[in-house]
Amino acid sequence: MEIFIAASLLGLGFITGLSGAVLPGPFLLFVLSDSMRKGALSGPLTVLGHISVESPTIIALLFLGLRFEHYFTEFKALIYLIGGITLLVMALHIMREALRPSMQKTNVSYRYEGSILGGFLFTAFNPSFIPWWITIGWATLIAGMESPIWNGVLFVVTGHFLSDFAWYSFVSLSFSRGKRFLYGWRYEVMMLSLGILMSAIGLAFIIIGFLALPCTNCSTIS
Repeated sequence: MEIFIAASLLGLGFITGLSGAVLPGPFLLFVLSDSMRKGALSGPLTVLGHISVESPTIIALLFLGLRFEHYFTEFKALIYLIGGITLLVMALHIMREALRPSMQKTNVSYRYEGSILGGFLFTAFNPSFIPWWITIGWATLIAGMESPIWNGVLFVVTGHFLSDFAWYSFVSLSFSRGKRFLYGWRYEVMMLSLGILMSAIGLAFIIIGFLALPCTNCSTIS
């Protein structure tokens, strides 16, 4: 009976985790661009950076509950602004790399520490991260806490982490194997397209961040 409950909670965490993992956004764009440059290990290593942010978030939710939403609301503008700037910097780096002469590209050595750091940054400053956890994620954690077995939350969280590793490992492996086709001008077009899309999202985040900044003169104007 306990094995069945544990398997059900593991599956619940996996399926709900996929609902956030498969959504297109800055994190996915980073994994795609990183995988095309570094290979199949980029995906799981990026998830390690992602989990380094998710773990304290889960702990905070378990201890603070939905009061955690207050902290997101308070720092919403800052999250959007930093996230937008991070996206723009990464987009410029990607586009510069795509336009680099071919001889220079072959001499570039890539460090996987950048994949972990990218996973951290694109999670910590992703505006959709906290809203997902205070809605779908929080409901999933409650299901684990209210389960008949004492360690139900651990199975839910494990399932969630496995979904991230499974999805982004699949994405990374698929794109790294496609490097033979995405070679030369195809590679440059793909990387430039990712960079432009990332820039557009970054600019949108910055605009939203500025609009969300507290108005210090609102009381005097009214």
